[in-house]
Formats: sequence, C-alpha cells, structure tokens
Amino acid sequence: MQSISRADEYNVAIIWQVWLSSSVDFSEIIAEVKHQAQLSADYLRTYREANECEQFICSVSTTDRIVFIVDDSLAEQILSKIHDLQQIYAVFIYTTNAELIDAEFKKFSKFRGIRTRVNQLIALNRKRYDRRQRQQRRRREEPQEVDEQLTFNILNTELDEDKSTAELDGQFVHSQLLIDCLQRMKSTSKEIEQFVKFCRSHKEYEKDSKHLKIVEEFQDYYSVENSLWWYTRDTFVYRMLNKALRIRNIDILYLFRFFIRDLAEQLKENQWLSPGSVYRGQSLSKFEINRLEQSIGKLISINSFLSTTLHREVALIYLGEIPDLEKVLFKIDFNPLLEGIKPFADITIFSEFPQEGEILFMLGSIFQIENVFRDDTNTWIVQLNLCSDHDQVLKSIFQFLRKESSRCDFDLLAFGNVLHDMGEFEQANSYYNRCLEILPAEDHVWKPYCYYLLGLIATENGENKYALQLFDKSIFMRRQTLPPSDPSIADTMNAIARVYYVQGNLELALDLYKQALDIFQKAFSEDDLTSAMTYTNIGVVCRAMERYSEALDYHKKALGIRHRHLPADHFRFGTSNNNMGEVYLGLGEYDVALKHFEAAHEIYKKSL
Repeated sequence: MQSISRADEYNVAIIWQVWLSSSVDFSEIIAEVKHQAQLSADYLRTYREANECEQFICSVSTTDRIVFIVDDSLAEQILSKIHDLQQIYAVFIYTTNAELIDAEFKKFSKFRGIRTRVNQLIALNRKRYDRRQRQQRRRREEPQEVDEQLTFNILNTELDEDKSTAELDGQFVHSQLLIDCLQRMKSTSKEIEQFVKFCRSHKEYEKDSKHLKIVEEFQDYYSVENSLWWYTRDTFVYRMLNKALRIRNIDILYLFRFFIRDLAEQLKENQWLSPGSVYRGQSLSKFEINRLEQSIGKLISINSFLSTTLHREVALIYLGEIPDLEKVLFKIDFNPLLEGIKPFADITIFSEFPQEGEILFMLGSIFQIENVFRDDTNTWIVQLNLCSDHDQVLKSIFQFLRKESSRCDFDLLAFGNVLHDMGEFEQANSYYNRCLEILPAEDHVWKPYCYYLLGLIATENGENKYALQLFDKSIFMRRQTLPPSDPSIADTMNAIARVYYVQGNLELALDLYKQALDIFQKAFSEDDLTSAMTYTNIGVVCRAMERYSEALDYHKKALGIRHRHLPADHFRFGTSNNNMGEVYLGLGEYDVALKHFEAAHEIYKKSL
C-alpha cells in the first residue's frame, strides 16, 4: 500500500489564484499583495512563463476553481488556450496602461475587469479574505467566485416493505456504510499523531510557518470537547475534511476518523431540541436540479456535514451569480423529537461570527424531498424534511448496517470490508495488507480471514494462481485452530472451488462445493440460504459438465429454499431463473428456457 503519509498526493486547496506576468517588478508586487491581503500559499501560484502557467492550470482538478490574473501583454495568447477550461472561474487583466478598456476583452465570457494599480489587487484579495472570514466555515470562498459543491445520493422510496437491502440504491447504502464504519471505530492513542504527521508533510504547507503553527496548536490542544470549535475555524482542518468527503478520498477520511467520531459526539451533546426550519443557499447545475425535480418524494443523503442557518436572509447572501449554475435555496424542516435521526446542533457558541445562527447537521444526514420549484426571483426552492432511520424504507438499510458492523470487531479490517463491499478493491487490498502488517505472527483469528479476503480480491482481478495461494494460506491456518466442521473453512472451500471452476477444473470444483455444502448443512440447516447458494454453485458446475439433470435438481433445491426465505421479487430469484434457463437451453428445450430468461429479466428490472 502507498503510505497515507504521502501528503503530496492530496491537494486540499479549493480556490487557486494564478498570476501570470512578465513585469520586472512582479516579485515586489506579489510580496506586497500577499502581505497586505493576508493571502496564504494555499491560494496562490505565480508564473513568468506562459507555457509553465498553462501546464499548471491544466493539472488542477476540474472540481477546483481558478481566479486568473494576467498582464495585458500576455492575455490574448494564453486566454485563447485556457479560457474555456472548467477550472477557470474568473479572469482579471492587470495593466499599467490606464487607457486600456474592458471592451477589448469582452469576448472572453469569464473576464471580470481590468486592474491598473497594486492597491486594486490588494482590495480584490482583501475582499475575498474578509468575506471568507465573515463566512468562517460556512463558506471558505467568496460566493461570487466559486460555490462549494454539495454532493448527495438519492434513494428511490417507491419500494415494497419486503424489498431487501441488496435491491436498494448501492451508492446510498455504501455511503451510509462508510460513514457508519468511520464513526464506530474505537479511539486509539496514535490517531492524532498520524493525522498531524500527514498535515506537517503536506507539500503545500511544509514550508508555511503559519500552517505549521496551526498544526502544532492542533496537536497540543485538540480534544473531543473542542472538535466543533476546530471545525468552525478557517484552517486546513475544515478544507481538508470537506474536500476528502467531496471527492471521497478514502485515505484522508480514514485519517479523519477520530475527528468525524468526535464531531458526531459533540453534535449529540448539543442537539437542537425544538422543531423548526433552517436554510441553506447553494449553487447547483441544471443536471442536479433536474435530478432533484424528478425525485420529489424520494430520500436524499448528504455526503458531508451540512451547514445551514436559522435566518433565510443569511442563506440568500450566499447565492451569487455563478456561470452555468443555478441559484438554489434549501428549506429544511426538522423535528428533533423523532427517534433515529442523525444529530444536528446550533454551533453558534463555537463560532466567531454568531450572527449567522449556524445549525450543523451530521455527515450523512437523510432528508425527504418534499418539493422543488422556481420562485418569482428566479431562485430554485428545494423543500426537505429530516428523516429518521425508523422510516419504513430506511429501517432495512440500517438493519443491514448494524448487521455488517457486527461482522468484525477489528476496525482496520472492518474498514477494508466496507471498501470491498463498495467495489473499491484496490483500496480494500491496501487495508487488508496493513492488517497483516500489524497483526502478531501467532494470530490465527484475523490473519486467515485477511488471506481469505485478499484471495477474493485476487479472484475479482483475474489473478487466479495468486488467489489459490492466498486461500491455501487461509485454510491452512484455520485448520490449525478450528474443527473441520467450522463454516469459515467451508467459505474458503467455496472460494477455491470458484477459482477451479474459472480455470476449467470442474471435477475439483464440484468436489469442493459438495464438501462445503456438507459443512454448511451441519452447521446451520439444509434449509439455510447458505445451502441455497452452494446448491446454485453446484448446479452451475454440473451445467458446465453437461450433467443437465443433476444441474436442474440443484437449481430447483436452491429455488425452493429461496421461496421459503426471500420476498417474491428478490434478485436471487432472477439468478435461479437465469441458471435454470441455461440448463433448459442445454437440453434443447428452448421454449422453457425462454420463459425462465424472461422471468429473470422481469425480476432484475424490478430489483437491480
């Protein structure tokens, strides 16, 4: 695994200011502006060469924004190349020619004006700095320049109460699973030490004395009790966390696990107690607004901590005119008396700017979309209602989350399992290997499980030979401490059998599947869903061996168990029908095969 201390791979700045100038006194101008405007290194890049400047601009993430200042003599040349890039937000022209007029640059839609004196540049940056300070943590950048993105997942609630979690929206469930896992991780003495080490080594800050002083302050004075205060401060902590959430940087989120857990605890302690409404001003793309319009009545989960205000007029302040984005005002109704809601609190007492009346909602808060419409000021109004996890649809999700979290009490391994479930195989692989590095040599509980999980990933990646080596290690260690009838041994047998099947070693695969089936039936029962899955696997192998009659018998056994345990539209019935269709196809009974394929298709349409 690449070490998460490689901070140079993660850039936390959200707004860049890029200056290109050929002026002989450029260095002096920059120094004066930085000093008087209190402009930190986070936001500034300066260049004398157009090619070098262009290369940097192109390297910036399209999720970031650039305010570009350029000498009039260089403007035409470089703007023709970079103006239309998504990351370019605004362009200012710097010139000593007082007669230069705006009209010469009007063809560039992102052109915002001409500056002829250094004090105008200072004013431009001072305005941004002051606005950023007033907004404190609600926005880290001037709304007129860039809007912090709001990322969310939408869950279709048009589901029967019998629907299984497997049939629910994957992104929605995985997002909740990741948050739940991070929040449940137990506290360790090294968490803050690892976090501080990362922050000190960040390439943007390692030579920034102001930043390093804040890092040192964090190390010396951070505690659970002041976590909300740290979140409200305009420092790297807020910016780094929210960007990690926005782009789902797994390694950074893992480093922040203690902070996420502490914030959740503080929000619970300071929980808002009376029903009411809050507001949030936001800019969204037309695509995102269309998603919301088409999702009225559905559930939405916010993939970040959600900052709101008690005052509608304050929320409206954040609605600047931003190209290609629409102005949106969220109105959120809530009842804190509902059981099972994520915490939210008035954090005014932690803020240096109490006039904003800020209410902060926990990461992953879930709301129902009540209405979406455009008002007479051309502002979109999105009405939300805070939901409880006792909601009919959400109940199955959170039952699933609690079941998943109880599978493993080794935090690092549990985190890897979440990533595995999310399909983040490379990331999961890294965390499983980290588990192996820290587990003692004599461990025979978690190590064989790690090898088993690594084998599953190798199988997913088509590395069958390597997968078998890992499964062999796992089953060897398990057999040293477990009885032959332990279900975990059968799990590994199933995994090995799958590799044999893929390799075409059908007899070996069939033998192992049958051994696994025998163990499962003794450990659980012949009517258990684990047996149904193994019957399915045996049926697939028999079909490949052209033993159609046997294959059909096994698939029918699997189907019978599923009928007794699963709702009618569960996707596993699609699996059973598809497999039986394959068998009838092999038997030449095409009409019967077609009926099964059509049945599978209908089930998949409803459940996947």
